Amino acid sequence: MKTLIVLSALFALPLGSLHAQEYSPPYEYSTSSAPSTVTYFNFDITDSLYYDPAAVNELIYRDQPETAWNSADMNEAYQACSTFTYSGSISYQPPSNMLEWYFRSENDTVVVSQSPKNNDDLFPVPVYLMADLGADAIGDVEGGGSHLDITHCYGSYSDSKLYFRLDNNGGGFPTSGGLFTYYLYSVGMINPSSTDSVAYILLYANNPLYSTGLYIMDMTDSSLTNIGSVTTNISGNSLSMSCNIADLTAQPEWPEWPPEAGFVGVAPVTTTATITDMSTNDVGKSGLFIPSSYLLDFAGANTIPVLTDQNVSYDNTGLVTTEITYTDAENNLAVLRSLHFESIQYDMLACEKDYENGALFSTSLTVTEDDWYRYYFEFSDGVETVSTLVDSIYIELVPPTCCIPPSVGDLDQSGGDLGFNYDGADLSMMINGLFIDPTNGWDGICLDEADIDFSSERPVTDPLTVDGADLSILIDALFVDPSHFLKNCDGTDNW
Repeated sequence: MKTLIVLSALFALPLGSLHAQEYSPPYEYSTSSAPSTVTYFNFDITDSLYYDPAAVNELIYRDQPETAWNSADMNEAYQACSTFTYSGSISYQPPSNMLEWYFRSENDTVVVSQSPKNNDDLFPVPVYLMADLGADAIGDVEGGGSHLDITHCYGSYSDSKLYFRLDNNGGGFPTSGGLFTYYLYSVGMINPSSTDSVAYILLYANNPLYSTGLYIMDMTDSSLTNIGSVTTNISGNSLSMSCNIADLTAQPEWPEWPPEAGFVGVAPVTTTATITDMSTNDVGKSGLFIPSSYLLDFAGANTIPVLTDQNVSYDNTGLVTTEITYTDAENNLAVLRSLHFESIQYDMLACEKDYENGALFSTSLTVTEDDWYRYYFEFSDGVETVSTLVDSIYIELVPPTCCIPPSVGDLDQSGGDLGFNYDGADLSMMINGLFIDPTNGWDGICLDEADIDFSSERPVTDPLTVDGADLSILIDALFVDPSHFLKNCDGTDNW
């Protein structure tokens, strides 16, 4: 029992926090522009769990028939809503016209990676069909030899199988070190969509305690159950293992493939077991393995994107808000996404980027004068550029006011409901400014509140605008006809 408890804790440490939570895909809206001499790529991070400004983000790509991969940096481009959009580009034309690509990110503690697909179920899987799930420091093994020192982990998939490769620091992969000392090599997996505290283990071992196979571990009671076979291959310092996806989806805790979250949590582990004890020798880098990659056909047809539902509005402060929907039949991202307003070009941003079904882009700007303004929208998918007709809008600004709703007359700006926001204190302040201290009595008072009859445009700057007529209206509202409320701050009636 003690050995199972240790093994349970081992897999719980690097990946256990993934259980019983809802996750967005690590790379939301993975898209490219229409293929051209320069092709652009984007992905979104919509969950702060994945956001790390210090992470290295890469586009991995190749001409599909070739075995050599290239990489390009993916950098943070902008933030809209709570979404961070990353962008990168390549100047590359694949000779076969078919580009395969995927994304990979890494920081000090974890790797997040999509993966090439091993379509032909080659085993052992060639390295060019495996995703790099992270290197581990050499020499950090505890209480064991170099064969227990993990140096790297890789992953791949097909329609029916999962593949992993564990590299060590030399010495092969012996399964025993003498009488009653046994070595275990494993890759642990967690399905983050599962609500149960279980881990899945591809295990390579050959001893009286454990044998090679696919296991499910219940972390609540430390039980370990074999649920399938694992195929292995050893070549030098590399241990390749594969399991059937059907053995995983046959479990109630793993009903579908890929998992609802779109990824699997993985971690390579080496362990030494005896009859009475078990100890961890090394734990490699944790990873989020995403079984997906993409193909971009440079010889494929391209459809001109469509712009619809344009809207331009403004408020009385001069804030202009613009929106338009960009739709692209091939789901190509918008390389150019601009509003042209008079002689200035503004970038437009989208929160959600489902281009095939339409993505809403928006931006805002501020004008300071009443006038007619011309504008149009211009977008490009990287090959085809589309724009709207030039249109115009007349913007009439309403000068700002220091008046506080619900009405004028609140000279001390004490606030309150309509009819109670002005009172004797406000009357005293008006009398003081008009008769007792005309020179300084208006200091610090909002004259928009005092000009009750709206004899001046807003904002009111001249105290002489306030006169006996305003005093008379205030007295009437306070004592003669209190139900005849003072006007709104914009001069409209309140009764």
